[in-house]
Amino acid sequence: MPPTNSTNLPSTQSKAAAAYSSNLLLLLDCWNELEGREKAYLPKETKEPSQAWSDRIRRTTFDNRFEPAIKDYAGLLSVFSLNDDVAQSILDNKDNIDQCGNDLWTFFHEADQYCLRDGCCGIMVEYPPEDPSINSQADLLESDRRPYLVLIDRRDILNWRTTKINGLPQLTRVTIRETQLEPDGDYGEKEVVYYRVLVPGSFFIYQIIDTERGQQLIEVDHGFTSLTEIPLVYYSVTESGLFSAKAPFLNLAKLNIEHYQKRSQLNEVLRKCNLPVPVRKGLITGLQELKNVPPLVIGPNSVLDIPASGDFYFAEPSGVAIAASKDDIKDLEAAMDRMTLDFLTSGEHQKTATEVLLDSTKTSANLKGVARRKESAIQQIFKLWVSYTGESVGGGITQDESLLSIPLTPEQTGKLEDLQSLGLISHRTLLLLLQAGKVLPRQFDIDAEVAMTQQVQPKDEVLSP
Repeated sequence: MPPTNSTNLPSTQSKAAAAYSSNLLLLLDCWNELEGREKAYLPKETKEPSQAWSDRIRRTTFDNRFEPAIKDYAGLLSVFSLNDDVAQSILDNKDNIDQCGNDLWTFFHEADQYCLRDGCCGIMVEYPPEDPSINSQADLLESDRRPYLVLIDRRDILNWRTTKINGLPQLTRVTIRETQLEPDGDYGEKEVVYYRVLVPGSFFIYQIIDTERGQQLIEVDHGFTSLTEIPLVYYSVTESGLFSAKAPFLNLAKLNIEHYQKRSQLNEVLRKCNLPVPVRKGLITGLQELKNVPPLVIGPNSVLDIPASGDFYFAEPSGVAIAASKDDIKDLEAAMDRMTLDFLTSGEHQKTATEVLLDSTKTSANLKGVARRKESAIQQIFKLWVSYTGESVGGGITQDESLLSIPLTPEQTGKLEDLQSLGLISHRTLLLLLQAGKVLPRQFDIDAEVAMTQQVQPKDEVLSP
């Protein structure tokens, strides 16, 4: 159901949400390979036949550069460790943190993709309603009634109210759109939309029904929480403004659309240039003859009769614009590559050491800032979790800094090897530094390698003259 214009219904979008909705649609379309939305980005040309338009769309493939870039960055953020102060209830449920079978790392890997794609998302710390049959702590443990995390798409956060406490904005109300599949008949399904309104200490679930007198708001459910705040965390790894973060890869998505459109244009030019038009010259001298000329048939078993002064040939387009179009597409691809992590693999051309160092330094600094925001957001989530369980400290995480560091250059690696050969550092220290510098893989077992070296060394000494 599209958002209504009535400001008295929970389906109303805030001005900020409505202003950014077109960008969110473009981002989601790119993420979904433009599936079912191709006509929105390859519009019908003036006087273009409908069949030709459909064929043109079918012949054009969307080369998705947007989704892989998001997943590359999210992958760098997916390795983190739990701090020693993390609450026991979180540790006990880290392998199924969302009641859907996803562990803590998988859940936040998906959350990172959401906020890198859209700028932000919401993470709600949910808690099952009270169960009258639970009368003791033993009953509670046996029932598995505990908090869990819910990931919320930014598009489903429709409106909110805030107030300032100690100079910081705090949520006083937020509306979340929830779409559920419900049975329809004996075998069918239908989508039903609900609106969850959260306020400190309680929640309300509404449904909007279309009636003859207009839209009617029905309260489906309501309940209370033990918290004095709304259990929803604004999750963004790029900006701190509440629900106002800009999508960091929006320009990449726009370039990807432009790349799709120009590839379509080039495909059509190439297709037309590869279909030369046969021309007969001198056969027709008047309008009446034009009406009587039979259709032209070309093939190994056909014969063309041409007047002595006539001619027959194939007219081919010059294709002057093809090279320019190809260069334009290559420039677009280079621009998209600059917005991704292609510098880590040198892209399609070999970069100089200086170019790699500059690109790596910039990206590493940016990723470290992203990591700090992620650590802060997860600390807030854990704090809400223990507000339900009654534990004193929620704890936090530590991002793996080695994933965000710059690899050692060959020159730096050589200098470390020189230090070891001179006896200034041990063999184990050399291996540790090479692993920290990404010369050795993270899974490389340094202790096993050192032990193996020590076992082999005496044999080498016996065999030596």
